[in-house]
Amino acid sequence: MNTAIFTRLKWLVTILLPLSIQCIPATESFPAPMREFLVSTIFVILLAAFELLPNMLVGLLLPVAYVITGTVPTQTALGIWSGNFMIFMIVGGMIFANALDESGLLNRIVLWAGTKCRGSLLKLLMALMVAGLLVMLVSFTNGWMVTIVLCYGVVKALKLEHTSEGILIMIVSQIVSTAALNFIYSPVTVGMWGGGVQMVVKDFTMSWWTLTAYNLPFIVIQFIVVYIFYKLYKPSPFLKGGAQYFETEYARLGKLTVKEKKAIVLTILLFAYIIGQPWHKLDMNYGFIIIPMLFFLPGIEVATKKKSLDTVNFGFIVFIASCMSIGGIGAAVGIGPAISKYISPMLTGCPIPVFLFLCIIFGIIMNILMTPSAMQGMFPGPLAALATGLGISYPLLPFMAMFFANDMVFFPYENAYLLVLFGFGVMSMKDFMKYNIIKMVITLILFWVLVLPFWYVTGLI
Repeated sequence: MNTAIFTRLKWLVTILLPLSIQCIPATESFPAPMREFLVSTIFVILLAAFELLPNMLVGLLLPVAYVITGTVPTQTALGIWSGNFMIFMIVGGMIFANALDESGLLNRIVLWAGTKCRGSLLKLLMALMVAGLLVMLVSFTNGWMVTIVLCYGVVKALKLEHTSEGILIMIVSQIVSTAALNFIYSPVTVGMWGGGVQMVVKDFTMSWWTLTAYNLPFIVIQFIVVYIFYKLYKPSPFLKGGAQYFETEYARLGKLTVKEKKAIVLTILLFAYIIGQPWHKLDMNYGFIIIPMLFFLPGIEVATKKKSLDTVNFGFIVFIASCMSIGGIGAAVGIGPAISKYISPMLTGCPIPVFLFLCIIFGIIMNILMTPSAMQGMFPGPLAALATGLGISYPLLPFMAMFFANDMVFFPYENAYLLVLFGFGVMSMKDFMKYNIIKMVITLILFWVLVLPFWYVTGLI
């Protein structure tokens, strides 16, 4: 289809769908503020999902739309900026990740892991997985680009473009950059997911360890997926020049630099602050705000304004903040209880495992239509309402299941990280789709085999 025609169709859907909701008469069960909330939210989310406007403009528009339509007053629409330090925490987390990257520590972690593979492709794949996940852990999921770039560097250096070996290496980079968001702590996750559930369960909180502990089987699944594809692709078990490449690149780094040592100390300090929160009782947000500042102090000087501050995507921050506000505003107009009241009866008799599986399928479909950020802003609250109606113990569980689809795609455009990965040209579109469809099937099967039994045993269901 012609691009211009396709764009017009997207604008048509974006305008007509909210207008059709606006035409529904307000009633006692569907009051005007709730209607205006849906109109404003769906309109702005579609703008982001169809990429009709830049994320920053979408983020600026959403609170304005809530006020103009009379959904909530200004102080409620902007409550995410004034009610707590969550947005400052997210900015600090991004600065922290940039500073670690600038110090060279993230690069060293991945190359060190590569030296342990001794030329074995399977060992290399597992080493890159572990190193990439470690990078995501210490950068609070902001280090995805490091792993993608370094994996591509390995492919290019060993001349593995459009080979089974090269595709396998880039498969690892996809898993690290997307699937890891389901089991590694991130300020964005806690803010958006937790805030959405609070639309339904006012006192709901997420701890830094929540996703890791509750999604342990999903971590195991990622290593199983890599091993299965290693067997399916039947690559050469040993890479020509592989061991030498990593040893040479790692040797070039020399000993730990002063900057890297300082970065390690500051990273340990931040993790100590997070883990020690039950004892010192200070808001977890403070650590992400104060400790990144230490990278810039005289005598430390690990990071610079040009590389670690100016590269922060503040437009994305505005968009995230607006998405995070959806949950609180939805709670203010009663959207959560309404969904639970009217949709829960339709699910009467639906077994909980089937419902959770359908949440994943729903996520796969939504991935085609909207960005992961839009999904995180829009669905935690409504799905939590359905969870409580079905008697699920942990109200975040349905969205946890739905967001598994973040790594279950058909096309690269469904995730910005994957667009970067695909843009390196290591695999064809045919290769990309073949891999992702097979991985989708494997993950859905293992969800029944590993994840659901674990959730039952741990009492989440």
